[in-house]
Amino acid sequence: MAQGYRQGADAVLDLSSWRRLVDGFHEAVVVLDPDGVVRLVNPLAAVLFPDARPGTPSVPGGRRQDLGGGWTAWFKGTEDFLERASQRLAVLADRAEALRTVVELAPADHPVVIVPGARGRLEWWRRTPGGEVSVSRTTRQVAGKALLDVLDGGPARELAADGDGPWTLPGGTSTAGLAVPLVGGGALVCFGGPRHLELLERFAERAAAALDAATRFSEQERTVEALRANLLPAPLPDVAGVRLARVFEPAHRKALIGGDFYDVHPREDGSAAFVLGDVAGNGLEAAAHSGRVRQSLHTLLLVEQRPAQLLTLLDAALRAAGSRLFTTLVVGTLVPVQAGGLRLALAAGGHPAPLVLRSGGRVDEVAVHGGIVGVLPEVRFQQTTVMLAPGETLLLYSDGVTEARAAADRQELFGDARLKAALAECVGLPAEAVAEHVRRVVFSWLGAAEHDDLTMLVVQADP
Repeated sequence: MAQGYRQGADAVLDLSSWRRLVDGFHEAVVVLDPDGVVRLVNPLAAVLFPDARPGTPSVPGGRRQDLGGGWTAWFKGTEDFLERASQRLAVLADRAEALRTVVELAPADHPVVIVPGARGRLEWWRRTPGGEVSVSRTTRQVAGKALLDVLDGGPARELAADGDGPWTLPGGTSTAGLAVPLVGGGALVCFGGPRHLELLERFAERAAAALDAATRFSEQERTVEALRANLLPAPLPDVAGVRLARVFEPAHRKALIGGDFYDVHPREDGSAAFVLGDVAGNGLEAAAHSGRVRQSLHTLLLVEQRPAQLLTLLDAALRAAGSRLFTTLVVGTLVPVQAGGLRLALAAGGHPAPLVLRSGGRVDEVAVHGGIVGVLPEVRFQQTTVMLAPGETLLLYSDGVTEARAAADRQELFGDARLKAALAECVGLPAEAVAEHVRRVVFSWLGAAEHDDLTMLVVQADP
């Protein structure tokens, strides 16, 4: 009955005449009979509607047109396809993701994207039988002369079937292909099924632009990650007789870097040098300068361990290098005392005074004086000695702590008094707990408000 109905419908809708008509359209056209079965597919539709095959039920998508008698036609223009493809590709910033998306969107049964890879090799990106996109790598010679001509900037070329080539299709079969150049030494190669050269070339232009943008962005990201790895503070080391803890909260939390820095450098004799500093500003420029300061200090520690003299050398080195950013810091050395506790030598350059939490709960301010480092001539630095009894704590901090602005009133600063009160509440706590308590008090004051780089270093004598 259904077959007879289709035959009757065929008499109403002259398929031969319709085929001649739709084959000349510049849009993809699929005609469905009243049962939703595909009856006509024009050449462009075979590319843009690859699942719409004559004799099979389908809902192609696109624009729908009622033809009468239950018959329908679906249309899709090349501009619609290219516009949607461009929208998908334009937002991609990762090279691998862009390559996978090009393969997924390419208007062909079996598309392969071939691009230059590392060490002069080629990467072959293609769809697997399961519909996923995989990548393989070969030497350039495997590609063959015709494909190499396209990869080297030549025009589109037909590729002969070659069962031994890297373009063997899923299932082990091979067929002729059409290679379309991509800017930058790549190619889009389409195998199997109908192919539409003009559409492939226009798609390849958009794909090449998206791949170029994603590749450049990925390279920039790798460069930033490599640079950032050198700017991030190192984990705190183990130092016998000492408990160490830190708080490191950059203003730009996504970047994880800023103008604040800290370091602890153990020595073979059991002593250690430590520093906490603050470069004016925040973000990448301040982080880069803090990296230079840290590297300079690391080098100078090979020849000088006395804090005041170390700051004098650092100041001269930065000014000789043309430093323009103000840097404040506290430098210290610690030596475990045989009877227990630590002996500290401290020097500072324009930095907030360190605080000492005594065993009875008193908070002392360490008076260390010195000018801002690296920009002013004839700066002098003084050095002082501090003793920590077992369990006592030294707190170094950046001005982002005391200058944290209240969430309720952005004009009110956290200030020295609140910091000392928070530290006084930490009597008997280990270094990690001291750092966490002070951090919690400061961020409770801040709320969700923005803040400057905020850093603390806790140095505690073992109880």
